[in-house]
Amino acid sequence: MVRADDLGIFLEVARHGRLTEAAKVLKLNHTTVGRHISQLERSVQQRLFNREPSGWTLTEPGMRLLAHAEAIEAAVRAANEDCLLTGKHLTGSVRIVAPDGFGSYLLVPGLGRFSEQLGGLTVEVVTANRHTSLTSREFDVAITIERPQARGVKVSLLANYQLAFFGAPDYLATRPTVTDPAEIADAFELIWYVDEALGAHTYQTLYGLVPDAAPRVQSNSIAAQINAAQQGMGLAFLPTYIGRRIPGLVRLPGVEQTVPHSYWLLVPSNFERLARVMMMTRMLHQLVHDTAGLAPPTRLSLVAD
Repeated sequence: MVRADDLGIFLEVARHGRLTEAAKVLKLNHTTVGRHISQLERSVQQRLFNREPSGWTLTEPGMRLLAHAEAIEAAVRAANEDCLLTGKHLTGSVRIVAPDGFGSYLLVPGLGRFSEQLGGLTVEVVTANRHTSLTSREFDVAITIERPQARGVKVSLLANYQLAFFGAPDYLATRPTVTDPAEIADAFELIWYVDEALGAHTYQTLYGLVPDAAPRVQSNSIAAQINAAQQGMGLAFLPTYIGRRIPGLVRLPGVEQTVPHSYWLLVPSNFERLARVMMMTRMLHQLVHDTAGLAPPTRLSLVAD
């Protein structure tokens, strides 16, 4: 028979890949950890780990058991938190992975509004624009700018937004007035991301509007792009909900065209009932609802991967 305490030890070994590292987390002797793993393998009559000098890796039966063990762990957490839905009772941490623009210009500034609801919760904000390799073990909540392919997560459309050009007024005053996006590359220097900072689809949004674009300044950080635009080094291609709030920048006059894009909300299926995760997703929906330039979906768009 599989025992719950064996599964807990199994999870830590699977996560750390070494008995000694798992033992430190569990505050047990590594021989005790090894004994529990051996006992679990006898119970399921399967070898769960490949024992190699470089570390312990899961076998195919181990991978199948991992899904069940994580589900049980999540159910226990949800049970513990089920009656603690008010912020003053929340403890622990919640990790949010978000694009740098969303994280730096909306999420972090918005956290202050919800300080009472956060209670004793530690919020870890990790900014990243590429999410092709994102796994459900790396986050409690994630916002992505491309529809992800992550397994074991609930995916929903969080908001739609628009991208447009912004520049410093003094810089724009020295340039001709344009009305066609095709004229922008000849009339202005452009500021954009380095290739590897974005997924291919998102990186191409600039070139869909300005096919001949040859950015003068490129960075993996939207803050650096904004700073360059404020210094008069060119036009930055920004989400309108960010660009309109930045001191020293105005939207390029004469060009009405924008490029649509979206934010997606990800929650690991095993975590969606946790009080701290539910509180954080409610906070994100409220921030989106209250921010001009972000359009929440008119109906729920939910897909389970």
